[in-house]
Amino acid sequence: MLATLAEAGFSDTRARRAVVDALCEADSGASPADLLARGRSRHSRLGQVTVYRTLGILERLGLARKLHQEDGCSLYAASTRGHGHHVICRTCRRVAEFEGCSIEKVLSSVTARTGYTVEGHWLELVGLCPACRGKR
Repeated sequence: MLATLAEAGFSDTRARRAVVDALCEADSGASPADLLARGRSRHSRLGQVTVYRTLGILERLGLARKLHQEDGCSLYAASTRGHGHHVICRTCRRVAEFEGCSIEKVLSSVTARTGYTVEGHWLELVGLCPACRGKR
């Protein structure tokens, strides 16, 4: 991830590295506040603005994805593939990325009905992970 940032012309700062490391270590989606707290263990002067700016850069480069939660808050997850989607556990917030959405027919239908040219989409599924399902 850091190599891709450097290739895109972004400097390799301690603060940026702290955010990237915190995001990569999160086994589930992490909120900006989570990333700030985790990142400060690596760089004590890490600020909230740097977390948000770094997340914005990572999103634009396709290295991180914003996950929309039912409560209106957003989490972020490291992206391991070019175009993928996520399934999110509603209990523990664990996130799994998956490929393939096969929604070309839906996109064609939306274009035909609305006249819009669809330029992108995201797909998020919510359910229970195997561990949380086993607790029931």
